Order: sequence, then C-alpha cells, then structure tokens
Amino acid sequence: MQEWWQHLPLTLHPIAITVGFFSVSWYGIFFLLGCTAAFSYGWVLVKRGVLALSSEELFDLFVLLFFGALVGARLGFALFYFPSLLFTHPLAFFSPYDFTIGQWTGIAGMSFHGGLIGVMVALGWFVRKRGLSLWLVADALALCAPLALFFGRLGNFWNGELYGRVTTVPWGMLFPGAQPAWLLRHPSSLYEAVLEGGVLFLVLLYVRSRTTIPGVLASFFLLGYATVRFFVEYVREPDRGVNLYGALTRGQLLSLGMFFCGAVLFFWLRGKKYVTITQKR
Repeated sequence: MQEWWQHLPLTLHPIAITVGFFSVSWYGIFFLLGCTAAFSYGWVLVKRGVLALSSEELFDLFVLLFFGALVGARLGFALFYFPSLLFTHPLAFFSPYDFTIGQWTGIAGMSFHGGLIGVMVALGWFVRKRGLSLWLVADALALCAPLALFFGRLGNFWNGELYGRVTTVPWGMLFPGAQPAWLLRHPSSLYEAVLEGGVLFLVLLYVRSRTTIPGVLASFFLLGYATVRFFVEYVREPDRGVNLYGALTRGQLLSLGMFFCGAVLFFWLRGKKYVTITQKR
C-alpha cells in the first residue's frame, strides 16, 4: 500500500501565478530563491572580509553571473542535447513566448554544465575588468553555489522533472509523465538537493578551514559536484540520447570531464606559490 506522500509530486502544480496570458512558474520562483540565497551569503562573506568587494560590486557580479548562468545553461542544453534545433530555431531557446502557438511557455531545458561554463566566462570578464584575483573570488562563489543548487533542485522536484529510475525502495514516489505511471521512482532531484546543496556546502566549509591556497575551494566544488552527479545518475532517469555503449549517461560523461578539470586545477594550484595568485588590489 502506497503512502500519501508518495503521491506528492502528482499534486504539485508547476505554475504558481497566472495573470492574463502571463504565468510565473514555481521553478522560476525557486531559481530566484536560489540566486537570493547565494547573494545573501556572498554579502555575508563581504562583510566578514572574506571577499574584498564592495556591496555595489557584489551586486554587479551577481547580476552578471545570473545572466551568464542563464545563457550558458540554455546554450549548454541546446549544444549537449539538441544541437540541430539551435540552428533551425535559435530564438526558441531564449524566448519564454512560443510564437508558433501564441502562448507563454517559459524557458524550459537547462544544463548545469553549460550554466557553469557561462558563469566561468562571466566571472573571468568581471575579475579582469576590476583587477581582482580570479581564485579568491572563485573560492567565495564556490561557497555560495551549493545554496543556489539546493533551491534549484527543489524547483526540479516541484516541476515533477528529473525524476529517478523505477525502484522498490520505500521512499520511492510517483511522478507526472513517468511511464509506467503506477511504478515508484527515486526522487533523484531531492537526492541532488541534499547532496549538491547541503552536503557539498558542509564539505567546502571544512576544506576552507583546512587550506589557505586560493582556488582550492573552487577545485573542490568541481570535484564534489562531479562526484555527486556521477553517482546520482545511476538512479536518475537518463536524459534523451544519453547512453554511451550502454554504460554511461551524458550527464556522467560531462561530470567526468568536470572532475578531470577540478583535479587538474587542484594539483596545478598546489604547485603554485601563494604570492602569484593572491588578490591584486
């Protein structure tokens, strides 16, 4: 006999507010909550002197990162999963309004790995313009990122998306759109919320207390997220066109690349002298 909470995803509506022809999705609300939580913690780091930015510079940085993440996540989704559509219907990837049916549909389909690349490009431009150390700012952002991920994954759960594979575990749930509809599935988006959000944040706090090398926190964020994502993919329903020789999903392949980059960065930073990568101003 199934418990009431196992039907919870079936009762959650993706739209929070509708005014006329315009709708606000719960995922969008959670996305903004994640950005707010990350910015708030960044403001705490500024006040504590961990991040040498003014409040105005912090705001400018997060606005830039917001758009970098949005564009990168959307482009990454297109390039990694639907490259042909990017060239045949390019406007569809950035417009929340579907002109073919005359409705507001929101921006659906985001790639974390693409969003990360967008953030890195935006961050690189910002620190270059402001004369800052890339690694010290990246470390501070690494501490903020799990907060944004936590709310983002909750938004995925509310949307009934990124659900897991069929399971017999007692905490399995029923998700809208999943077939067969009567089979329980892993709530993999909740796994990611806890692991990518809560656990990774605590790990980074611990690492921060044990090292003084700039950039190490950023490398551990890459390593930590890649590790969590790689193993969660085993219980998460694969995305479209993902299997490689029946062994790995596309998310796992991207995470392996991310882990490799994090490992290379970590060992490179350990070989650098601290004075060469400290803050410039």
